[in-house]
Amino acid sequence: MKRWIVSLLTLVMLLSLAACGGGNGQSAPSGGGSAPSGGEEKTPVVGFVSAAWSDDYCKRLNDALVELGPEYGLTVDAINGAPSGNPDVSGYIEAIDALAAKNPDAIMVQPLFSVPDHCVQFNEKGIPLTFVNIAPEISENSKDLEYFYAGCFDVKIGEQLAEEMSKGLKENAKICVMCLPYGQTNAAQRLEGLQNWLAANRPDVEILEVNYVEKNEPNFSQTIFEDWIQKYGVGGFDGAATQSSMQTQGIVASMKSYNLNTSNFILAGISASTGEWVAEGSEFVDLYQDPYAEARGALETVRAQLDGTTDQLELLEGEYNCVAVPMVPITIENAADFT
Repeated sequence: MKRWIVSLLTLVMLLSLAACGGGNGQSAPSGGGSAPSGGEEKTPVVGFVSAAWSDDYCKRLNDALVELGPEYGLTVDAINGAPSGNPDVSGYIEAIDALAAKNPDAIMVQPLFSVPDHCVQFNEKGIPLTFVNIAPEISENSKDLEYFYAGCFDVKIGEQLAEEMSKGLKENAKICVMCLPYGQTNAAQRLEGLQNWLAANRPDVEILEVNYVEKNEPNFSQTIFEDWIQKYGVGGFDGAATQSSMQTQGIVASMKSYNLNTSNFILAGISASTGEWVAEGSEFVDLYQDPYAEARGALETVRAQLDGTTDQLELLEGEYNCVAVPMVPITIENAADFT
C-alpha cells in the first residue's frame, strides 16, 4: 500500500513539472536562443553594433532598426560600438563580443576599420551576418566571409555627390572638400568617387584643399572652414563638399556669419538631416541618407536569411549579396518634402 502511494505521488509530481515546462530535467537556453513558455514561437533576436551613438546618422539608424524590428517579426538588441564617442577598433570588438555572448539569432554591424575580420566568428556559429550602411572592407583574413550588405557603396556616393554639386558650380570653380576622420574607409572612398567624377566630367573644377575632421562633430568642421576662409578669403573659393550632416552643420553656422548662401557659395553634403538647410538657401544639395530606408533594407535582409528566402531579395546588379539603398538628392525643388 505504501509503495502504491509513493508511486502515485511521484506520478503527480512529474505531471506537475511537465505542466510548468520543467519536465525531463531540461531548462530553456539563455540569451537570444531562449524560448517562451507555453510552446509559443519565440521572436528572433537580432544584435546590432552601431558605429557611434554620438553621430547623428548612426543614432537615427540605430533607433530606426529598433523601432521597425517588430514589423519584420524581429527584436533588435542594439549596442554602441563607440561608448567614448570616438570610434575605435577596441570598442567595436568589445561590442561585438558582448552581443556574440548573448547568442543572437542574427547579427547586424556597421563595419568600420577591420571589423569584418572579427565577424568570422558568426559564420563559425551559423549566425546570419548583415552589414548595414557602411560597405565592409574585406581582407585576406575575411575573404571567405559569408554576409549580406544593405546600403550604398561609398565610391558611388562620392560620384553622386560630385555630379549633383557640379550642377551649381560655375566654370573653373574652386572648391574645398571636408572628409570624415582620416583612416576611415568610407572617408577615402567617398573622396575617391568625388575626385574621379570631377576629373572625368568637370576637369575645370579645381579642388584647392582636402581636410579630415578629427571627430565628426560640428565644431571640428567649423574650425576647418574658418581656416579656409582665412587662407583663401570670402569669395576665394566657390564651394565646399562635406561627407556628413555634422560637418554640414558646422559649415552652415560659419556661412551665415559671412553672408554666404546658394547665390554665392555652393555647399553640397551627405547627411541624414532634413532639407532645412537647402530650403533656407544655405545648402545647394544634400544627399539624404534615409535611416528608415536603410533600416528596412537591413531588416528585410535579415528576415530573408532567417527564413531561407535570400533568393527573393532584390540585389544590386553585378553584386551577389548587396541590397542597394539609394540616396535621395534634396534640392530646392523637393526640400519641402524633407522638412
